[in-house]
Amino acid sequence: MNTSKRLPFVLAIFLVIFSLSGMLVTAQDATEEPAMSEGEAMVRGMIPGELPEGWTVPPSIGHVTNYLVHEWYQNLTAGEVVRAEEYGIEFSINDANLDLQISLAAVDDYIAQGLEVLVFTPVNEDASGPTIERASEEGVSVICEGSQTDGCYTLVSIDDYTAGYQVGIWAGNYAVENFDGEARILDVGLPALSSTVARSAGFVAGIQSVIPEAEVVQSVDGSGLKDAAVTVSADALTANPDVNIIFGINDDSALGGLQAYTAAGLDTENLLVVGFGCEGLACKNALLEGGPYMVSAAMFPEYQGRLLIDSAVAAFNGVELPAHLIAPSLPVTADNLADYYTQNEDGTFTANFDAISELPIDVVEPMEAAS
Repeated sequence: MNTSKRLPFVLAIFLVIFSLSGMLVTAQDATEEPAMSEGEAMVRGMIPGELPEGWTVPPSIGHVTNYLVHEWYQNLTAGEVVRAEEYGIEFSINDANLDLQISLAAVDDYIAQGLEVLVFTPVNEDASGPTIERASEEGVSVICEGSQTDGCYTLVSIDDYTAGYQVGIWAGNYAVENFDGEARILDVGLPALSSTVARSAGFVAGIQSVIPEAEVVQSVDGSGLKDAAVTVSADALTANPDVNIIFGINDDSALGGLQAYTAAGLDTENLLVVGFGCEGLACKNALLEGGPYMVSAAMFPEYQGRLLIDSAVAAFNGVELPAHLIAPSLPVTADNLADYYTQNEDGTFTANFDAISELPIDVVEPMEAAS
C-alpha cells in the first residue's frame, strides 16, 4: 500500500460527499447512518485519467475468485478487466473452483509475486481469515468481494439483507394482489455463507412486513448451483405442493426451484419466483418471457467490478475506506429492466452505468426480534 500519499483537494472531496451523502437512507428500525466518508465518496466518484494529484496506480491487481464458472463472476471479472484497462493496470484472475486450499495458495502466490493490492472472494469466510490477515500484515491491501473476511481492507458488495428485504416487499405486494394475501414460501438458500443467509432473512422480513402470516414452509440448501437446487427443491415440493412462492439466493437457485416445480406438474399460474442477482442472460430472459419468474434483486456485477478496481486503486494510495462499501441494488422486473440494461441485437445486455450509479444506497437494519 502506498501510505505516503495524502490528498490535497479537500474542498473537492467535501463537494463530492455533499452530492453523494443523500444517497444513504435507512428503513425498518434503522438508526440514521452518518454522512458518507471521504474515502467512500472518492471511490464512488473516481474517473481513470482524472485521479488526484500525486496518486499512482498499482502496476498489477489480482483477483482470487471462488467459482469463475458462475455467470456472476464471469460478468463481475469482465467489469474488472475493462476498468483495469482504463487505468492501465495489468489484471489477472486465479480461480479456486470452490477449493479452499487452492484459494489460499493463490493468495500466497500473489504475495510472493509482490502484489500490493488484490481482490479476494472467499470460498470459506472463517477459514480464509488467517491468510488474509497475514497478507494485510505484510502490507497487501485485500479488497474483499461478496463476503467479509478478517483482514480485509474493505468489503465491496450489496447490503444483502436490505436487498432481500426490498424484494420481499415486492413479493408481498404481489401476493396480496394475486394470491389473496397467501404466501407459502420455499426458500432455496445457501447456509454456508453469511451473505446468502442474510438474503433469505431479509426476504422473509420484507414479505412479512406486508403479510405478517407469510410462512416459509421449507428451507433447503441449493448450494447456489442450479442442478443442486433442482434436486433439493423437487424433494421439498413433493412434501409441500402448496408452495406458491419460490425464493432463491441467486438466480441459479431460483431457476432450479422453478424447474423442479414445473417438472412436478404443478400449476405455474399460481407461482411467483423471486431471484437474486440477475447477473446474466438467464434471469433477464426469464423476466422478459412473462412467466412466474417476475422479479430479482439486481446486483449489477459489471458495475461492482468497477467498484472493486476503484477501491483497489484508492487503497493503494492509502485512502481510508469503510468496512463495507455498499454497491447498489434494487428489485428488477420486466418493467424496469431496460432502465439499467440495454438489450443488444445479439441478445446480450449492456449495463447502463450512469443509471446504476445514481441508485440510492438503502440500508435496512434487521429488527431486534429477528436477531
